Amino acid sequence: MATSRPLVAVGLSHHTAPVEVRERVSMDPAGVKRVLDRLRDQRILREGMLLSTCNRMELYGVVEDEAGLRSFFNEYRGPTGEHIDRYLYWKRDRDAVYHLFRVACSLDSLVLGEPQILGQVKEAMRLAEEHAAMGQILHPLARRTLSVAKRVRSETDIGKSRVGIGNAGVDLAIQIFGSLSGKRAMLVGVGEMGRQVAQALLSAGLDELLIANRTFERSVALAEETGGTPVPYDKLEDYLARADIVLAATGAKQPIITAEMVRRALRTRRYHTVFLIDLAVPRNIDPGVDDLEEAYLFNIDDLSKVMEQGKRAREEAARSAEKLVSEEADRFVQSLRTVDINDDLARMNAVAETIRVAEVGRSAKLTRGLDEAQLEQLDKLTKSMVKKVLHRQMMAIRMAAKAGDQDRVEALLDPWKEEG
Repeated sequence: MATSRPLVAVGLSHHTAPVEVRERVSMDPAGVKRVLDRLRDQRILREGMLLSTCNRMELYGVVEDEAGLRSFFNEYRGPTGEHIDRYLYWKRDRDAVYHLFRVACSLDSLVLGEPQILGQVKEAMRLAEEHAAMGQILHPLARRTLSVAKRVRSETDIGKSRVGIGNAGVDLAIQIFGSLSGKRAMLVGVGEMGRQVAQALLSAGLDELLIANRTFERSVALAEETGGTPVPYDKLEDYLARADIVLAATGAKQPIITAEMVRRALRTRRYHTVFLIDLAVPRNIDPGVDDLEEAYLFNIDDLSKVMEQGKRAREEAARSAEKLVSEEADRFVQSLRTVDINDDLARMNAVAETIRVAEVGRSAKLTRGLDEAQLEQLDKLTKSMVKKVLHRQMMAIRMAAKAGDQDRVEALLDPWKEEG
């Protein structure tokens, strides 16, 4: 990729950072927009897109000031006040493109092949588009990303298995209890993650699903859709004692289920086991719950162990997907080189035209006796000569660009930059 178009992907994910760090950099759509505004207003990014999910926070951008970008990330701190540098990865140009394609195709997900990440990538693109943060690089990159994800879904088996963090939570519950028959679960939060969990729980034979959400109407809507029971959010603690399984997946910034709430619920339950799964980042359930006897708390990092079942088949499909993604990344980078070269060749033509017009102007004495038709013919002749002279050099530049030989491209263009 030409150095005039530096593309960078920088961020952290479940591969590099524990949930305690990820929840500190997690942001809602309003936060995403504030960051994009700031980075562009301060001329740190020319273009930008920010992806923030439970498992990752990644910024994709065309960078104007890399030192400024590093300073921005240095403002974040881990749970003990440490810099987050050691959790970050920086990817450039082709590697940045390849990484985004892998993320969108769920090849980099905690659960290989899960479908939710593509919707999250689309939302990140929508927010960037709304804030006019997409331009000559990110617009075509966004289009190609969605195209690649569609190809991977249709041409490989990566998406055939029903997978997802929510379903992993259900699988873990089945491993703990053996069966969900006779069990009651309470789902707190009715977003996309909550809907996935609800459907999987009911399919697994759950007796009753209680649904709590800050907006009661949304609890009612999901209950009608699934056959569950809506419960008032302000009665959350009362119903906590009735649930064998508690799954939390809200956008709350602070824990909504405290250790004291669970302690009281256990007392009411006569200390029958309660199993809690925190699907959210930032976490919805106080980590101190795990210290209570007969309370078993798992977060989304713990769910990775559940993914071993069926993993081998998905990994085989992933190999085909990885090959497709790599080829598509090469094609996209090549298309950006072509855009760069077209711009350079247009400037080269403009310089040659300036020289031609100047030389014809210097020959005014020789052309003074020519009529209008003859002057027009002379103009066509000189233009044709310039075009033929430039043709071979332009072909050489295009071939060097296609081969990725940027040094040769720069060497061939350099004299025309001097002329310009």
